[in-house]
Amino acid sequence: MKDEVESMERPELTFIPEVGALVRKHYEGADVILEYGSGGSTVMASEMPGKTIYSVESSRVWTKMMRRWFDQEQPVSMPTMQHVNVGPTGKWGTPKDGSAFQRYHLYPLSIWDTEDFKHPDVILVDGRFRVACALTAMLKCTKKTTLLFDDYEGRKGYHVLEEFLDKEEVVGNMARFTVKKKAPPRDQMTKIIGMFAQHF
Repeated sequence: MKDEVESMERPELTFIPEVGALVRKHYEGADVILEYGSGGSTVMASEMPGKTIYSVESSRVWTKMMRRWFDQEQPVSMPTMQHVNVGPTGKWGTPKDGSAFQRYHLYPLSIWDTEDFKHPDVILVDGRFRVACALTAMLKCTKKTTLLFDDYEGRKGYHVLEEFLDKEEVVGNMARFTVKKKAPPRDQMTKIIGMFAQHF
């Protein structure tokens, strides 16, 4: 993701090399890719043939810029860019205030309800509402799915996910989880639903 600017420059992959290699490996092995947060990783995916790509964004300006970029470049795999209105946003698509708090749950969830949505093989969490996005994978996935969570290490607020998901690997600041088909923990639903209001 980027700040809210209107640039036609190629969105660059900003991961450190080891993390970029991890993302590339899992993207290459996937048929369907779901991203929360778009940018250089979306461009990388679009240059791989035969991919179905969904990318969710909270910044209207950044979404428009990404759409213009792909319309201009016509990559071999055209991403579906979905903007979710969570109210006015600032840097990195962060909500400026809580005026649209009643829509926050739509950021992680709404893409799954779109027509002809295909179940992802890999999910990249690199945008807003990160914990809610990962928990949505737990609630929605009906098959074993790889989840890549950026900036996980060093941010203890994210580590609550280990109560729900199996952490398999850490590369740099990115954690790789495996989401398995299983019933959600009913005794934890109050905690889970509460996390959908957190946009960090």
